[in-house]
Amino acid sequence: MVKGRPVVAIVDRDASTRKSTETLLSAFGFNIELYCSSEEFLSASAATQARCLLVNVELDHISGIELIRYLIQAGVNIPTVYICATRNEVAHRAAIELGCVAFLEKPFGSAQLIEAITTATSTNPFFEK
Repeated sequence: MVKGRPVVAIVDRDASTRKSTETLLSAFGFNIELYCSSEEFLSASAATQARCLLVNVELDHISGIELIRYLIQAGVNIPTVYICATRNEVAHRAAIELGCVAFLEKPFGSAQLIEAITTATSTNPFFEK
C-alpha cells in the first residue's frame, strides 16, 4: 500500500474485471481492496480504508445499488463509481439519485475510469491531499 494514496474498493463478481481494474488503478498510484460481492464488502466494511467504491450494479444477492443504499442508511457516504455490463436506465437513475460520481457501461475506456476515480477521490472530504 502506498502511503498517502487513496484506497479504492472494487466490488465486482467477475474475477477478471477485478484483477484488470486493480492492475490499471494500481499503475496510477491507487491502493486497491478487492471484493467479489456486496456481502464480502459489508463483512469487511469496519476495517475498510476505502475512500471510493467502484461497484458493479449487477451483483448477486445484494445489488450494487442496494449496497450503496444500505451504506447511506448506515451513515456511510463513500463516493461511488458504478459499472454495468448492460444498459440499465432504472439502475442509472437510481445511481444518480444516490449521488454517483459516474456510471460507466462496459466496455469503458481506461481514461474514463481513471477520470471517474480521480474525481471521486478528489471530491471525498475524507481523503486528505
